[in-house]
Amino acid sequence: MDQEEAAQIPRRTTRSLASSSASTSNNASSAKVNGLEPLTINDLLVGGDPISLDELISNFPGRSSQINEIVRLLGPLNTPVLPLFVYGGSSTGKTSIILQLFRHLNRPLVYSSCRTCYNQRILFESVINQLHLHGRSAANGYSNAKRCERPSDFINFLREALTDAINNLKEKSEKLVSGKTTLQGGIGYMIYLVVDNFQLVREWDKSSIILPLLYNLYDLLKMPEVGLIFISNTSPDTFYSSNMGYVEPIPVYFPDYTDADIRKILLRNQADSKLYSSFLE
Repeated sequence: MDQEEAAQIPRRTTRSLASSSASTSNNASSAKVNGLEPLTINDLLVGGDPISLDELISNFPGRSSQINEIVRLLGPLNTPVLPLFVYGGSSTGKTSIILQLFRHLNRPLVYSSCRTCYNQRILFESVINQLHLHGRSAANGYSNAKRCERPSDFINFLREALTDAINNLKEKSEKLVSGKTTLQGGIGYMIYLVVDNFQLVREWDKSSIILPLLYNLYDLLKMPEVGLIFISNTSPDTFYSSNMGYVEPIPVYFPDYTDADIRKILLRNQADSKLYSSFLE
């Protein structure tokens, strides 16, 4: 196993740690990653118990406007959406809120970080593995679902994998309908591709190929069932080029926390908030 393959952290384990799910859920995720159980379409969901919108907003003081804006932009279940560009400084809650928001919405997503996916091959194969429900393990020699180095191969493999996953989701939705089970709270058939730490692409994309490719995915795929979300520490203006010809993502800005916001965060879940507050004076 080479260094690039070793760097690919299993997504399900990472997402379980990002959420507040129980340890039993983490153990189940680890078992699947290790090849003890096959992955299913439900593994594209963020783990953990259901969370209400009010609870989500309460968990992230000072972020109600950003949460409500993203919910509005994503729209009702199965609504096509333009690409989103979520940006702001470090430690402003961008990634945590996106993951917990999808936990609330109970919608499938594919999450890849350009911090752990530090070149185009690893990024491409991370996305393809997740869509193919392929967990790299000792059982398969830690191999990938597809070996993907060229952007053209990535687009072809991506379209193929997305089509299979979307058909899987539609089949699941049809079974719910035929079984007269309510679709309220269902997962629908939209799939969202989330690319985190987007600003890091420029550090390893020396040929300036990947940024235009990712920005143009919306037009290249032409699949209304696919949503794109980019998360970055820098504003979209730093990436813009007049000759790229892409559909500009809708920006959602996360400002730095105010002193009042930080105080609320520190006081959350304190048994004696009044006593703890005295130490913050």
